Amino acid sequence: MKVDNNQSVESVLQTQMMTKILEQMAGDSDSFQLILESLTKAMSDGKGLNLSNVGNLNTIKNEVANNIKSGNASIDQAINNASKKYGIDSDLIKAVIKQESNFDPSAKSSVGAQGLMQLMPGTARELGVTNSYDINQNVDGGTKYLKGLLEMYGNSKELALAAYNAGFGTLKKTGVDEVSEISKLPSETRNYVQKVMKYYGK
Repeated sequence: MKVDNNQSVESVLQTQMMTKILEQMAGDSDSFQLILESLTKAMSDGKGLNLSNVGNLNTIKNEVANNIKSGNASIDQAINNASKKYGIDSDLIKAVIKQESNFDPSAKSSVGAQGLMQLMPGTARELGVTNSYDINQNVDGGTKYLKGLLEMYGNSKELALAAYNAGFGTLKKTGVDEVSEISKLPSETRNYVQKVMKYYGK
């Protein structure tokens, strides 16, 4: 690594120090990866970290802990709650969230789908979700919807996922009621099913 000046040296040292702190606190969790990405972006933007403003090491640790607590920790809890409530494997819920929003509670698609599990406003209302950007409501509603689709398709994850993406009306219209017939669906849906099942890994 080439270092051009003292400021670059300081930035590199700050990054290394923060990485060590984050690793100790979050291990190899998604929270660590998200925070490290934010830190790296700040460094690459030339903003760096002003350690004099942060105060001391304990303050940095507290801020990191707060980020983790208010971030993925609450998402994990919402997933675990919904998993127990609806009897859906938590890993499947996580796989859907990964593909739908990449764990961003504020995500909104170009067609208006909202939150972690990308609920359309009409679907959200039917599921009793009043705020799709609320982590608990979104994950509960999305998992409830997924549960209904699994029941509709005889517990076939592939067909349920295809319906989650394209709508069960699309599957009915195209005559898709077997996994082998998913090939009849648009490439977006085929790719969606493949990616979620890959994330699921079971």
